[in-house]
Amino acid sequence: MNYEELVDVVKTGEGYTIELKESLSSTIEKDICAFANSSGGKIIIGVEDRTGDIKGYKLTNSDRSKIQDIARNMNPAFNARIEQVRDMVVIYVSEGKDKPYTVNGHFYLRYGANSQ
Repeated sequence: MNYEELVDVVKTGEGYTIELKESLSSTIEKDICAFANSSGGKIIIGVEDRTGDIKGYKLTNSDRSKIQDIARNMNPAFNARIEQVRDMVVIYVSEGKDKPYTVNGHFYLRYGANSQ
């Protein structure tokens, strides 16, 4: 995805397949699991979720490892693709083929713009 396309996605705001985050937070595992159990989606890091303002986020190797570990430690194991697009990070979560997925013993689904 190129930067202009990503900015257009950010402008649409959060929804069933889009989650905006200012930084990598502890709730990322819940969102990855919910997208895998639903229709898939994108988690965009570096955007203030209430306003849609692009704040920027630089992905570190540690961040990349954390995200990959979360996906691998889901039950069953899962794989998410991660991409740095200028000053934002996109985590692509495809719809899971081996549903249902759990993380830390909990099931999550995507309902509208929320992971529950």
